[in-house]
Amino acid sequence: MILRKIAKASAVALTLVTMIAGCTTTGLAATKVACIGDSLTRGYLLENTADSYPSQLQKALGSDYEVENFGYTASYVIDDGPIEYVKTEVYPDSVAYDADVLVFMFGANDIRAYDWTPKYFENQYAEVVDRYLTSNKQHKIYFIIPPEARDEYFGLQRNAVEPTLKLAARYGATVIDSYNLAIGHPEYYMTDKVHLYGTFYGKLASLVAQSMNGQAIGKTVNGVTYVEAPEESISPEVQQENNMLFAAAQTAKAQRDEANAEALKTLITEHPDYETTGLWN
Repeated sequence: MILRKIAKASAVALTLVTMIAGCTTTGLAATKVACIGDSLTRGYLLENTADSYPSQLQKALGSDYEVENFGYTASYVIDDGPIEYVKTEVYPDSVAYDADVLVFMFGANDIRAYDWTPKYFENQYAEVVDRYLTSNKQHKIYFIIPPEARDEYFGLQRNAVEPTLKLAARYGATVIDSYNLAIGHPEYYMTDKVHLYGTFYGKLASLVAQSMNGQAIGKTVNGVTYVEAPEESISPEVQQENNMLFAAAQTAKAQRDEANAEALKTLITEHPDYETTGLWN
């Protein structure tokens, strides 16, 4: 009887050790993913936070991954933005999280700044990224080109593609371009014509997951893996609307440039190297 009790106790102990070891292994095996960006990452105005792209990315990737949302609404990477991301309350937590995979999506706000230039954007973006690379981890990095807004800034995100590719080349990163996911779908946009519903974010999450898993086919552009969302059919009505939006946005940009000409001239006189050094560093 004593021998049976000892054997039973040993079996129970072995089972507990195995369970504990299994839990520990699972915890260590989870790949940590940090989604870093502005309101399009945060999921601003969504009624259900589960509709944000980081939340849907978690579902797409499964339990082997742990995805955290570090988006902050209205934030910028350029240091002349009203809300600089690295000065927000979520920034310290995003760095402390020490993710294995870093997914950045900035530009929707930056592109609207009067002093935005490709060089300024690229260099300021790099300063933000560098803050996440101080640990000994071999980080995998992705940069998402945001979807176009359907307002007077329609089409301007195309201007961010080249500097983002140059940025990605610095880090051996992958660029994911969301353009085709939304360009034919006005119904994805909220009334402000900037923020989007969960249907779009689900498509974006799927594209990011496929890129991470090697299922999305990318091409190499200047040594950088560039993953474009597949082209979709656009109805003639939407295409006509897009053409009108683009023309209106070009006119609006020309008017903004004229209105900001003196301020920009003064800025360059006072800070001739701002595109490289930033304004407040």
